[in-house]
Amino acid sequence: MVVNKKHPAEVVAEASGYPFARPGHSFLFLDGEVEPLPALDLTGLDARLAAHGLPLMAARTPVLAYGANAAPERLALKFAPLQPGIGIPVLQARLFDFDIVHACHFSSYGAIPATLQVSRGTVVDVAVTWLDDRALARMTDTELGNANYAYGLLHDVHIEVSGLAPLTKVASYWTRRGCLNLGQGPIALSAISAEARDFLSMAKRDVLAAARDHFAPGAALDDFIVETVADADLRRARSTQLADQAVPFLYDGIEILITG
Repeated sequence: MVVNKKHPAEVVAEASGYPFARPGHSFLFLDGEVEPLPALDLTGLDARLAAHGLPLMAARTPVLAYGANAAPERLALKFAPLQPGIGIPVLQARLFDFDIVHACHFSSYGAIPATLQVSRGTVVDVAVTWLDDRALARMTDTELGNANYAYGLLHDVHIEVSGLAPLTKVASYWTRRGCLNLGQGPIALSAISAEARDFLSMAKRDVLAAARDHFAPGAALDDFIVETVADADLRRARSTQLADQAVPFLYDGIEILITG
Protein backbone atom coordinates (compact mmCIF):
# COMPACT_ATOMS: atom_id res chain seq x y z
CA MET A 1 0.00 0.00 0.00
CA VAL A 2 1.20 3.51 -0.87
CA VAL A 3 -0.34 6.15 1.38
CA ASN A 4 -1.02 9.56 -0.14
CA LYS A 5 0.27 12.34 2.12
CA LYS A 6 -2.20 14.97 0.92
CA HIS A 7 -5.23 16.03 2.91
CA PRO A 8 -8.34 14.10 1.75
CA ALA A 9 -9.93 17.29 0.45
CA GLU A 10 -6.85 17.92 -1.73
CA VAL A 11 -6.98 14.36 -3.04
CA VAL A 12 -10.64 14.72 -4.00
CA ALA A 13 -10.08 18.12 -5.62
CA GLU A 14 -7.20 16.81 -7.73
CA ALA A 15 -9.06 13.71 -8.90
CA SER A 16 -12.17 15.76 -9.72
CA GLY A 17 -10.21 18.57 -11.42
CA TYR A 18 -9.06 16.55 -14.43
CA PRO A 19 -8.35 17.60 -17.23
CA PHE A 20 -7.45 20.82 -15.35
CA ALA A 21 -7.58 24.46 -16.36
CA ARG A 22 -6.32 25.62 -19.75
CA PRO A 23 -5.70 29.23 -20.72
CA GLY A 24 -7.95 29.16 -23.79
CA HIS A 25 -5.17 30.14 -26.19
CA SER A 26 -1.86 28.87 -27.50
CA PHE A 27 1.06 29.42 -25.16
CA LEU A 28 4.73 28.81 -24.57
CA PHE A 29 5.27 26.81 -21.39
CA LEU A 30 8.52 28.26 -20.12
CA ASP A 31 10.01 26.90 -16.87
CA GLY A 32 6.61 26.62 -15.24
CA GLU A 33 5.26 29.92 -16.56
CA VAL A 34 2.76 30.60 -19.34
CA GLU A 35 3.73 33.03 -22.09
CA PRO A 36 0.77 33.64 -24.45
CA LEU A 37 1.37 32.94 -28.11
CA PRO A 38 -0.69 34.63 -30.81
CA ALA A 39 -1.42 32.71 -34.02
CA LEU A 40 2.22 32.81 -35.11
CA ASP A 41 3.43 31.13 -38.26
CA LEU A 42 6.47 28.86 -38.23
CA THR A 43 8.88 31.75 -38.68
CA GLY A 44 7.31 33.64 -35.80
CA LEU A 45 7.41 30.61 -33.51
CA ASP A 46 11.07 30.00 -34.31
CA ALA A 47 11.84 33.64 -33.54
CA ARG A 48 10.11 33.37 -30.16
CA LEU A 49 11.97 30.14 -29.32
CA ALA A 50 15.31 31.57 -30.45
CA ALA A 51 14.77 34.60 -28.22
CA HIS A 52 14.73 32.23 -25.25
CA GLY A 53 17.66 30.13 -26.48
CA LEU A 54 15.40 27.11 -27.06
CA PRO A 55 15.45 24.45 -29.82
CA LEU A 56 13.57 25.52 -32.94
CA MET A 57 10.44 23.84 -34.28
CA ALA A 58 12.31 21.62 -36.75
CA ALA A 59 14.09 19.97 -33.81
CA ARG A 60 10.81 19.13 -32.08
CA THR A 61 8.19 16.38 -32.33
CA PRO A 62 4.52 17.39 -32.51
CA VAL A 63 2.66 15.41 -29.84
CA LEU A 64 -1.09 15.44 -29.39
CA ALA A 65 -2.25 16.78 -26.00
CA TYR A 66 -5.88 16.12 -25.22
CA GLY A 67 -6.03 15.68 -21.44
CA ALA A 68 -3.87 16.96 -18.61
CA ASN A 69 -0.89 17.47 -20.94
CA ALA A 70 -2.53 20.62 -22.29
CA ALA A 71 -2.86 22.15 -18.79
CA PRO A 72 -0.04 24.39 -17.51
CA GLU A 73 -0.35 23.21 -13.89
CA ARG A 74 0.19 19.59 -14.89
CA LEU A 75 3.02 20.43 -17.27
CA ALA A 76 4.67 22.24 -14.36
CA LEU A 77 4.56 19.06 -12.27
CA LYS A 78 5.80 16.81 -15.06
CA PHE A 79 8.68 19.02 -16.14
CA ALA A 80 9.87 20.39 -12.82
CA PRO A 81 12.93 18.06 -12.90
CA LEU A 82 14.06 19.64 -16.21
CA GLN A 83 13.91 23.25 -15.04
CA PRO A 84 15.43 25.65 -15.76
CA GLY A 85 15.68 25.50 -19.53
CA ILE A 86 12.42 23.80 -20.49
CA GLY A 87 10.26 25.51 -23.12
CA ILE A 88 7.32 23.89 -24.92
CA PRO A 89 5.00 25.48 -27.50
CA VAL A 90 1.44 24.34 -26.74
CA LEU A 91 -0.74 25.25 -29.70
CA GLN A 92 -4.51 25.10 -29.86
CA ALA A 93 -5.81 22.65 -32.44
CA ARG A 94 -8.89 20.87 -33.77
CA LEU A 95 -8.84 17.11 -34.34
CA PHE A 96 -11.26 15.72 -36.92
CA ASP A 97 -13.09 12.37 -36.75
CA PHE A 98 -12.08 11.58 -33.17
CA ASP A 99 -13.38 12.37 -29.72
CA ILE A 100 -11.74 12.53 -26.29
CA VAL A 101 -13.22 9.90 -24.00
CA HIS A 102 -12.53 8.39 -20.59
CA ALA A 103 -9.96 5.63 -20.38
CA CYS A 104 -10.34 2.39 -18.42
CA HIS A 105 -8.06 3.04 -15.47
CA PHE A 106 -7.55 5.22 -12.45
CA SER A 107 -4.56 7.55 -12.39
CA SER A 108 -2.26 7.62 -9.37
CA TYR A 109 -4.13 10.72 -8.17
CA GLY A 110 -7.58 9.16 -8.56
CA ALA A 111 -8.86 10.55 -11.86
CA ILE A 112 -10.19 8.44 -14.69
CA PRO A 113 -8.09 10.07 -17.41
CA ALA A 114 -8.66 10.63 -21.11
CA THR A 115 -7.88 8.74 -24.25
CA LEU A 116 -8.79 8.82 -27.94
CA GLN A 117 -11.62 7.15 -29.79
CA VAL A 118 -12.70 7.30 -33.43
CA SER A 119 -15.89 9.33 -33.95
CA ARG A 120 -16.59 10.05 -37.59
CA GLY A 121 -17.85 13.58 -38.16
CA THR A 122 -16.83 14.86 -34.72
CA VAL A 123 -14.36 17.74 -34.39
CA VAL A 124 -12.81 18.03 -30.94
CA ASP A 125 -10.70 20.76 -29.35
CA VAL A 126 -7.19 19.58 -28.47
CA ALA A 127 -3.67 20.98 -28.32
CA VAL A 128 -0.39 19.98 -29.90
CA THR A 129 2.79 20.19 -27.84
CA TRP A 130 6.06 20.55 -29.73
CA LEU A 131 8.59 18.60 -27.64
CA ASP A 132 12.37 18.58 -28.03
CA ASP A 133 14.19 15.29 -27.39
CA ARG A 134 14.69 15.95 -23.70
CA ALA A 135 11.07 16.93 -23.12
CA LEU A 136 9.78 13.99 -25.19
CA ALA A 137 11.82 11.52 -23.13
CA ARG A 138 10.45 13.00 -19.91
CA MET A 139 6.86 13.03 -21.18
CA THR A 140 7.13 9.41 -22.27
CA ASP A 141 8.52 8.36 -18.89
CA THR A 142 5.57 9.98 -17.11
CA GLU A 143 2.95 8.58 -19.49
CA LEU A 144 4.19 5.01 -19.80
CA GLY A 145 5.38 4.44 -16.24
CA ASN A 146 2.24 2.59 -15.10
CA ALA A 147 1.78 0.48 -18.25
CA ASN A 148 -1.56 2.12 -19.08
CA TYR A 149 -0.58 3.91 -22.30
CA ALA A 150 1.29 3.27 -25.52
CA TYR A 151 3.26 5.85 -27.48
CA GLY A 152 3.38 6.03 -31.24
CA LEU A 153 2.17 7.77 -34.38
CA LEU A 154 -1.31 8.44 -35.68
CA HIS A 155 -1.24 8.39 -39.47
CA ASP A 156 -3.80 9.83 -41.91
CA VAL A 157 -5.30 12.26 -39.45
CA HIS A 158 -6.47 15.83 -39.97
CA ILE A 159 -5.50 18.35 -37.32
CA GLU A 160 -5.91 22.08 -37.79
CA VAL A 161 -3.26 23.86 -35.73
CA SER A 162 -3.40 27.53 -34.82
CA GLY A 163 -1.02 29.47 -37.09
CA LEU A 164 0.43 26.42 -38.86
CA ALA A 165 -0.37 24.11 -41.76
CA PRO A 166 -2.66 21.15 -40.93
CA LEU A 167 -1.02 17.99 -39.65
CA THR A 168 -1.68 14.60 -41.25
CA LYS A 169 0.55 12.68 -38.83
CA VAL A 170 1.15 13.27 -35.13
CA ALA A 171 2.75 11.50 -32.20
CA SER A 172 0.41 10.58 -29.37
CA TYR A 173 -0.19 8.52 -26.26
CA TRP A 174 -3.31 6.38 -26.06
CA THR A 175 -4.68 3.80 -23.66
CA ARG A 176 -3.68 0.16 -23.89
CA ARG A 177 -6.70 -0.83 -21.78
CA GLY A 178 -9.46 0.57 -23.97
CA CYS A 179 -12.18 3.15 -23.38
CA LEU A 180 -14.39 3.24 -20.33
CA ASN A 181 -17.73 1.54 -20.89
CA LEU A 182 -20.26 1.44 -18.09
CA GLY A 183 -23.03 0.15 -20.32
CA GLN A 184 -23.43 3.17 -22.59
CA GLY A 185 -20.36 2.82 -24.81
CA PRO A 186 -17.50 5.36 -24.80
CA ILE A 187 -18.04 8.37 -22.53
CA ALA A 188 -16.69 11.72 -23.72
CA LEU A 189 -15.27 14.36 -21.37
CA SER A 190 -17.81 17.15 -21.13
CA ALA A 191 -15.02 19.55 -20.13
CA ILE A 192 -13.55 19.23 -23.63
CA SER A 193 -15.52 20.99 -26.35
CA ALA A 194 -16.50 19.19 -29.54
CA GLU A 195 -18.70 19.70 -32.57
CA ALA A 196 -21.12 16.98 -33.73
CA ARG A 197 -20.36 14.78 -30.71
CA ASP A 198 -21.99 11.34 -30.92
CA PHE A 199 -20.91 9.86 -27.60
CA LEU A 200 -22.56 10.43 -24.26
CA SER A 201 -20.57 13.09 -22.39
CA MET A 202 -20.17 13.34 -18.63
CA ALA A 203 -18.41 15.62 -16.16
CA LYS A 204 -15.46 14.16 -14.29
CA ARG A 205 -17.16 13.90 -10.92
CA ASP A 206 -20.19 12.21 -12.49
CA VAL A 207 -17.92 9.61 -14.11
CA LEU A 208 -16.19 8.97 -10.79
CA ALA A 209 -19.61 8.55 -9.20
CA ALA A 210 -20.58 6.04 -11.88
CA ALA A 211 -17.36 4.11 -11.21
CA ARG A 212 -18.13 4.23 -7.47
CA ASP A 213 -21.54 2.73 -8.16
CA HIS A 214 -19.85 -0.07 -10.07
CA PHE A 215 -17.50 -1.00 -7.21
CA ALA A 216 -19.05 0.27 -4.01
CA PRO A 217 -22.71 1.28 -4.36
CA GLY A 218 -23.80 3.52 -1.53
CA ALA A 219 -20.28 4.55 -0.50
CA ALA A 220 -19.52 8.23 -0.11
CA LEU A 221 -17.87 9.41 -3.32
CA ASP A 222 -15.09 11.32 -1.58
CA ASP A 223 -14.24 8.25 0.53
CA PHE A 224 -14.16 6.10 -2.61
CA ILE A 225 -11.73 8.52 -4.30
CA VAL A 226 -9.45 8.74 -1.27
CA GLU A 227 -9.21 4.97 -0.80
CA THR A 228 -8.52 4.48 -4.51
CA VAL A 229 -5.60 6.89 -4.30
CA ALA A 230 -4.28 5.60 -0.98
CA ASP A 231 -4.09 1.92 -1.93
CA ALA A 232 -2.11 1.21 -5.10
CA ASP A 233 -3.09 -2.47 -5.14
CA LEU A 234 -6.78 -1.59 -4.89
CA ARG A 235 -6.36 1.03 -7.62
CA ARG A 236 -4.77 -1.51 -9.98
CA ALA A 237 -7.48 -4.06 -9.23
CA ARG A 238 -10.23 -1.57 -9.93
CA SER A 239 -8.54 -0.52 -13.17
CA THR A 240 -8.34 -4.15 -14.25
CA GLN A 241 -12.04 -4.63 -13.56
CA LEU A 242 -12.95 -1.52 -15.54
CA ALA A 243 -10.94 -2.86 -18.47
CA ASP A 244 -13.02 -6.05 -18.54
CA GLN A 245 -15.80 -4.08 -20.25
CA ALA A 246 -13.60 -1.75 -22.28
CA VAL A 247 -14.27 -0.59 -25.82
CA PRO A 248 -11.01 -0.92 -27.81
CA PHE A 249 -9.39 2.00 -29.61
CA LEU A 250 -10.71 1.38 -33.11
CA TYR A 251 -8.28 3.15 -35.43
CA ASP A 252 -6.29 1.45 -38.16
CA GLY A 253 -3.74 4.21 -38.64
CA ILE A 254 -1.71 3.67 -35.46
CA GLU A 255 1.97 2.84 -35.38
CA ILE A 256 3.02 1.76 -31.89
CA LEU A 257 6.59 2.78 -31.07
CA ILE A 258 6.81 2.17 -27.31
CA THR A 259 4.58 0.38 -24.80
CA GLY A 260 4.72 0.71 -21.05
